[in-house]
Amino acid sequence: MSSLPSSEQIAAIARQLLSERYGEDVIFNDVAELTGSSSSVVLRAKVAPTAVLQQRSIVIKYNPASGDPLDDAALIREVVSYQFTTALPEDVRPGPVLLAYDIDHRILVISDAGEADTFDHLLDIEDSSARVALLRTLGQAVGRMHAGTAQREQNFDILLSRMLQRYPDTRELHELRDASLLGAIDVGIDLLKASQVEISPAVVTLAQQAKRRLSSGQHRAFTPFDLSPDNIIYADRTGAERSAVERVKFLDYEWAGFRDATFDVACVIAGFPQYLFSRTLNAEESDAFIRSWADAVRGLWPNVDNRERLNARIITALLGWAFASVSYLYYGSMSQLVNQMSSSSQVQSGQAGDIPSAQAEALATATATYALDDVDYDILIGGSLDSVLNEGGDARKDLHETFAAIVTFARRCAEEPAGDDVVLHGQFLEVADFAAVVCARLEQLRS
Repeated sequence: MSSLPSSEQIAAIARQLLSERYGEDVIFNDVAELTGSSSSVVLRAKVAPTAVLQQRSIVIKYNPASGDPLDDAALIREVVSYQFTTALPEDVRPGPVLLAYDIDHRILVISDAGEADTFDHLLDIEDSSARVALLRTLGQAVGRMHAGTAQREQNFDILLSRMLQRYPDTRELHELRDASLLGAIDVGIDLLKASQVEISPAVVTLAQQAKRRLSSGQHRAFTPFDLSPDNIIYADRTGAERSAVERVKFLDYEWAGFRDATFDVACVIAGFPQYLFSRTLNAEESDAFIRSWADAVRGLWPNVDNRERLNARIITALLGWAFASVSYLYYGSMSQLVNQMSSSSQVQSGQAGDIPSAQAEALATATATYALDDVDYDILIGGSLDSVLNEGGDARKDLHETFAAIVTFARRCAEEPAGDDVVLHGQFLEVADFAAVVCARLEQLRS
């Protein structure tokens, strides 16, 4: 693998891209490298005034080649997602504007939101009222993104199709990445069963509903899916006239696409399952987030006012996140699970159920090609594969928080007055009891 280009080389390519795009020589007055946790090189460059380029500061993101085709597919997905969001009206655009890109050089040039705090830092405070206010703002921002994109899925599909015509070798990888989000749920169920956790038929049914809703359903909208608090910023250079919700920007679209919007809601309620160091939301914080999100999408989806049904959808998505999180604990990450699926040649047909045909083959692969090294492997005790986090200790602590959030939320839902479907309340209690068992098993590690 070739060595990484220098910051100067990356900036030079970005200058060329902008100059070609805008038909005028673009000059950078200053280039500085930004710190981050990913392998990407991120630069901020100040731009000399031009007649056509309005931005006076831009951000350059370089994604190093890893030799893994799945990373190439992720880059393409990110570019397409930025193309899609850039074309949205400014009042619903969820993140930065894509100014230029070159997939072969692995470079994106986007608008600069300025100095900003990330939500992982903002939410790490003791002031309860401030946390509630932040989560209310986040709910509004997530809801605005959903409401503004829900009816534009065809636009996204067109952009993705065009890009895949240029890079046809990545088409199957895109399908596999999407299907892996579904397959991870089945993997998690089997891992818990191998760990001697009893899972009731009702819980399994809800998990299968989670898979279906990830692939289809009435509440589909654009989502980064990796709704991690370190990928959500609260910008301070958006103008004094901007409201708090307009200052919230979502970054990193490598897993972005159209999916059931309720999974974003559940992601926050669960305390961001894919981020190890966040604090679990309490009841007041969860309610504030849900209410603000529902207020933002009510015009599009009036059925969110049926709180019992909404609770059921959230619990279903929570289970999806929880089972998937068990899979990621076992394999180390979402990407490593995809790699496991892509490296297998075993394809089992007839497992896709009512998943749309475009994903059926990939889903069959996703649900059939993983293999546990030991059928008696206990994911709740044994060390996680490929984990360097205290032999899985931090990851298991995060997993405990996810299941504990399910216990709390499901029991609260069961305590609310029964509506027109008493069966739901019984399911809420079954879910709470199941999640409590997993929590108890994880708590044994502390003794």
